[in-house]
Amino acid sequence: MQETEVIKKVHGALEQFFLSDKKLVEDGLCERCLQHRFAVHLENQKFNGYFIDCEYNKSHVNEYVSKKTVSNINGNYIDVIITKRSGDPDDDLVCFEIKRYSNHSGRNKDRENLRILTSGEQFSYDYGFYVILGETQESTVIERYRGGMLQEVSIDGKLKLRES
Repeated sequence: MQETEVIKKVHGALEQFFLSDKKLVEDGLCERCLQHRFAVHLENQKFNGYFIDCEYNKSHVNEYVSKKTVSNINGNYIDVIITKRSGDPDDDLVCFEIKRYSNHSGRNKDRENLRILTSGEQFSYDYGFYVILGETQESTVIERYRGGMLQEVSIDGKLKLRES
């Protein structure tokens, strides 16, 4: 899937999240609730052939299932992923780490997870997004990762669309 299409779908999900579920942020609901609702809006963006999963903690490589060990030897839970759920790491499309604007703990760990997940060495997610949910879409911060590197930071909840 082309990068511009992925970015448009992420924007669409974020817009719908703030239209439908902004009150969850305002009322201080837990991050798992916010992650789930964001995933619901991602699913509505129709990533055909892919599944949207929350708190995914398994690796499927060469028909072997194990804990998803990214930066923690005891395994990691990735907030939201878009995958085909196959044994082929090339079928993993997007991974998300999502935080509330007021939660500053674990941000460096989340960023390291996104670098590892998109690096192509152990995992092969094409894109990674770190979404720091603000009180509004305009105060939301998004970091985009690709190839194990931070590619772009947006402080207004919108990434620039550019052709690859």
